[in-house]
Amino acid sequence: MTEARRHRIATRSSGARMTSTDDEGGDPACWLRRVCPECGRMAEEDPPTRCAECGAQLPAD
Repeated sequence: MTEARRHRIATRSSGARMTSTDDEGGDPACWLRRVCPECGRMAEEDPPTRCAECGAQLPAD
């Protein structure tokens, strides 16, 4: 067994967690302005004007 493999096994068995900055998740943009206040559907165009689902006028910024 290689030293690197022994280290990986020991790390997993000791309960240590591996972390990665790539796995922070989430979307940095705020999508709230694209959500219809009437039905909750997200508009596909930006900037949104009318909801494609219910036809409600979406507020401008």
